[in-house]
Amino acid sequence: MTRVILESENKKDLLLITELAERLKIKYRIESSPSDVEKEKLEEVLSKGADISNYGDPVSWQRKVRKDRRLI
Repeated sequence: MTRVILESENKKDLLLITELAERLKIKYRIESSPSDVEKEKLEEVLSKGADISNYGDPVSWQRKVRKDRRLI
């Protein structure tokens, strides 16, 4: 399978491309890109990071979960 990704802001061009894909019986999917506001919100969340201090010790958790295997 080969995937081709096309980007266009022109709705008329998008209509022509979808009509061509339908005529050629090619599967297609239309996705809208995130807006500038959504991008800013995502960047804000990512910049804050995550507090993982309350997750505990991952090694002890693995030892408890994987009693059937010997962990180093």
